[in-house]
Amino acid sequence: MVLTEEQKEKIRKNRERALEIRRKRLADAAQNQDKLVSSSPLCNDGGQKRGAGKSVGVEPVCKRSRNIDAKSEEDKQRSDSCHIKNNKEENNEECTDDLEDFERDVGPHVTKSEAMQMYCLPEGTLAVCSYVEKENPRRKGWNKMKLYNRAEIRRRARKRYGGLDGLIEERAKRSMKRFEKDLEETKDIFKRKR
Repeated sequence: MVLTEEQKEKIRKNRERALEIRRKRLADAAQNQDKLVSSSPLCNDGGQKRGAGKSVGVEPVCKRSRNIDAKSEEDKQRSDSCHIKNNKEENNEECTDDLEDFERDVGPHVTKSEAMQMYCLPEGTLAVCSYVEKENPRRKGWNKMKLYNRAEIRRRARKRYGGLDGLIEERAKRSMKRFEKDLEETKDIFKRKR
Protein backbone atom coordinates (compact mmCIF):
# COMPACT_ATOMS: atom_id res chain seq x y z
CA MET A 1 0.00 0.00 0.00
CA VAL A 2 1.47 3.32 -1.08
CA LEU A 3 0.85 6.39 1.06
CA THR A 4 0.13 9.73 -0.50
CA GLU A 5 2.22 12.79 0.36
CA GLU A 6 -0.70 14.19 2.35
CA GLN A 7 -0.92 11.02 4.45
CA LYS A 8 2.86 11.00 5.02
CA GLU A 9 2.76 14.63 6.15
CA LYS A 10 -0.13 13.93 8.53
CA ILE A 11 1.74 10.94 10.01
CA ARG A 12 4.88 13.06 10.47
CA LYS A 13 2.93 15.86 12.22
CA ASN A 14 1.14 13.39 14.51
CA ARG A 15 4.43 11.72 15.42
CA GLU A 16 6.04 15.08 16.25
CA ARG A 17 3.04 16.12 18.33
CA ALA A 18 3.07 12.81 20.24
CA LEU A 19 6.80 13.11 20.97
CA GLU A 20 6.32 16.69 22.17
CA ILE A 21 3.49 15.63 24.50
CA ARG A 22 5.63 12.80 25.87
CA ARG A 23 8.57 15.18 26.47
CA LYS A 24 6.30 17.62 28.32
CA ARG A 25 4.88 14.86 30.52
CA LEU A 26 8.35 13.59 31.39
CA ALA A 27 9.53 17.12 32.17
CA ASP A 28 6.48 17.73 34.38
CA ALA A 29 7.01 14.42 36.18
CA ALA A 30 10.67 15.29 36.75
CA GLN A 31 9.75 18.72 38.11
CA ASN A 32 7.14 17.22 40.44
CA GLN A 33 9.61 14.61 41.66
CA ASP A 34 12.31 17.26 42.19
CA LYS A 35 9.85 19.34 44.21
CA LEU A 36 8.96 16.32 46.34
CA VAL A 37 12.60 15.35 46.89
CA SER A 38 13.74 18.91 47.71
CA SER A 39 10.81 19.56 50.05
CA SER A 40 11.24 16.26 51.87
CA PRO A 41 12.51 16.61 55.47
CA LEU A 42 14.94 13.76 54.83
CA CYS A 43 16.77 15.66 52.08
CA ASN A 44 19.09 18.61 52.26
CA ASP A 45 19.72 21.13 49.48
CA GLY A 46 21.99 18.77 47.56
CA GLY A 47 19.38 16.04 47.33
CA GLN A 48 21.35 13.85 49.72
CA LYS A 49 19.56 11.78 52.31
CA ARG A 50 20.62 12.44 55.88
CA GLY A 51 21.71 9.28 57.58
CA ALA A 52 23.78 8.09 60.50
CA GLY A 53 27.16 9.61 59.65
CA LYS A 54 27.10 9.12 55.88
CA SER A 55 25.07 10.60 53.07
CA VAL A 56 23.45 8.44 50.45
CA GLY A 57 22.32 9.77 47.07
CA VAL A 58 18.57 9.77 46.55
CA GLU A 59 17.40 8.68 43.13
CA PRO A 60 13.81 9.68 42.36
CA VAL A 61 11.67 6.95 40.86
CA CYS A 62 10.72 9.09 37.85
CA LYS A 63 14.33 9.64 36.77
CA ARG A 64 14.83 5.98 35.91
CA SER A 65 14.92 5.03 32.23
CA ARG A 66 14.53 8.37 30.45
CA ASN A 67 15.19 7.01 26.97
CA ILE A 68 12.13 8.22 25.04
CA ASP A 69 12.77 6.31 21.83
CA ALA A 70 13.44 2.86 23.33
CA LYS A 71 10.95 2.59 26.17
CA SER A 72 9.86 -0.93 26.97
CA GLU A 73 6.54 -2.01 28.48
CA GLU A 74 8.02 -2.22 31.97
CA ASP A 75 9.33 1.31 31.68
CA LYS A 76 5.91 2.54 30.54
CA GLN A 77 4.26 0.87 33.52
CA ARG A 78 6.92 2.26 35.86
CA SER A 79 6.43 5.82 34.59
CA ASP A 80 2.63 5.44 34.82
CA SER A 81 2.86 4.21 38.41
CA CYS A 82 5.36 6.98 39.19
CA HIS A 83 2.96 9.58 37.82
CA ILE A 84 0.16 8.11 39.94
CA LYS A 85 2.40 8.08 43.04
CA ASN A 86 3.30 11.75 42.50
CA ASN A 87 -0.36 12.73 42.23
CA LYS A 88 -1.24 10.75 45.36
CA GLU A 89 1.63 12.28 47.34
CA GLU A 90 0.65 15.79 46.26
CA ASN A 91 -2.94 15.23 47.35
CA ASN A 92 -1.86 13.41 50.54
CA GLU A 93 -4.19 10.53 49.71
CA GLU A 94 -3.59 6.84 50.09
CA CYS A 95 -3.43 4.75 46.93
CA THR A 96 -6.31 2.57 48.10
CA ASP A 97 -8.88 5.38 48.38
CA ASP A 98 -10.21 4.95 44.86
CA LEU A 99 -10.15 1.13 44.84
CA GLU A 100 -13.26 -0.98 45.19
CA ASP A 101 -13.50 -3.75 47.78
CA PHE A 102 -12.72 -6.56 45.34
CA GLU A 103 -9.59 -4.70 44.13
CA ARG A 104 -7.85 -4.55 47.50
CA ASP A 105 -5.04 -7.05 48.14
CA VAL A 106 -5.08 -8.52 44.63
CA GLY A 107 -2.37 -8.86 42.02
CA PRO A 108 -1.48 -6.35 39.31
CA HIS A 109 -3.00 -8.46 36.53
CA VAL A 110 -6.57 -9.39 35.65
CA THR A 111 -7.91 -12.20 33.46
CA LYS A 112 -10.05 -11.58 30.40
CA SER A 113 -13.21 -12.93 32.02
CA GLU A 114 -12.74 -10.80 35.14
CA ALA A 115 -12.08 -7.73 32.99
CA MET A 116 -15.32 -8.34 31.11
CA GLN A 117 -17.45 -9.13 34.19
CA MET A 118 -16.13 -6.83 36.92
CA TYR A 119 -15.01 -3.91 34.77
CA CYS A 120 -17.79 -4.29 32.13
CA LEU A 121 -15.42 -3.91 29.19
CA PRO A 122 -16.23 -5.43 25.78
CA GLU A 123 -13.78 -7.59 23.82
CA GLY A 124 -13.05 -4.73 21.43
CA THR A 125 -11.61 -2.61 24.22
CA LEU A 126 -9.61 -5.54 25.57
CA ALA A 127 -8.15 -6.06 22.09
CA VAL A 128 -6.34 -2.71 22.30
CA CYS A 129 -5.14 -3.15 25.90
CA SER A 130 -1.65 -4.39 26.66
CA TYR A 131 -1.40 -7.89 28.08
CA VAL A 132 1.07 -10.54 29.20
CA GLU A 133 0.76 -14.13 27.98
CA LYS A 134 1.24 -16.87 30.54
CA GLU A 135 0.94 -20.66 30.42
CA ASN A 136 -2.60 -21.75 31.24
CA PRO A 137 -2.50 -23.24 34.75
CA ARG A 138 -5.46 -25.54 34.11
CA ARG A 139 -3.96 -27.38 31.16
CA LYS A 140 -0.71 -26.79 29.29
CA GLY A 141 -2.18 -27.87 25.96
CA TRP A 142 -4.66 -25.00 25.95
CA ASN A 143 -3.96 -21.55 24.56
CA LYS A 144 -1.89 -19.19 26.65
CA MET A 145 -3.72 -17.08 29.19
CA LYS A 146 -3.89 -13.32 28.58
CA LEU A 147 -3.36 -11.27 31.72
CA TYR A 148 -4.21 -7.58 31.42
CA ASN A 149 -2.76 -4.77 33.52
CA ARG A 150 -5.34 -4.06 36.24
CA ALA A 151 -4.54 -0.33 36.42
CA GLU A 152 -5.06 0.11 32.66
CA ILE A 153 -8.31 -1.90 32.71
CA ARG A 154 -9.57 0.11 35.69
CA ARG A 155 -8.68 3.40 33.96
CA ARG A 156 -10.38 2.42 30.69
CA ALA A 157 -13.52 1.16 32.47
CA ARG A 158 -13.90 4.31 34.54
CA LYS A 159 -13.31 6.49 31.51
CA ARG A 160 -15.92 4.53 29.54
CA TYR A 161 -18.62 4.76 32.23
CA GLY A 162 -17.84 8.23 33.59
CA GLY A 163 -16.00 7.38 36.79
CA LEU A 164 -16.34 4.95 39.66
CA ASP A 165 -20.04 5.66 40.26
CA GLY A 166 -20.89 5.06 36.62
CA LEU A 167 -19.02 1.76 36.62
CA ILE A 168 -20.79 0.57 39.78
CA GLU A 169 -24.13 1.61 38.27
CA GLU A 170 -23.38 -0.28 35.02
CA ARG A 171 -22.38 -3.40 36.98
CA ALA A 172 -25.63 -3.23 39.00
CA LYS A 173 -27.65 -2.74 35.81
CA ARG A 174 -26.07 -5.81 34.20
CA SER A 175 -26.60 -7.86 37.35
CA MET A 176 -30.28 -6.88 37.43
CA LYS A 177 -30.64 -7.74 33.75
CA ARG A 178 -29.15 -11.22 34.39
CA PHE A 179 -31.46 -11.68 37.37
CA GLU A 180 -34.55 -10.75 35.35
CA LYS A 181 -33.50 -13.10 32.55
CA ASP A 182 -33.04 -15.97 35.01
CA LEU A 183 -36.36 -15.15 36.63
CA GLU A 184 -38.10 -15.19 33.25
CA GLU A 185 -36.56 -18.57 32.39
CA THR A 186 -37.58 -20.15 35.69
CA LYS A 187 -41.02 -18.62 36.25
CA ASP A 188 -42.90 -21.70 34.97
CA ILE A 189 -40.61 -24.29 36.51
CA PHE A 190 -43.19 -25.65 38.98
CA LYS A 191 -46.19 -25.65 36.64
CA ARG A 192 -47.58 -29.00 35.72
CA LYS A 193 -47.26 -29.98 32.15
CA ARG A 194 -50.32 -31.75 30.88
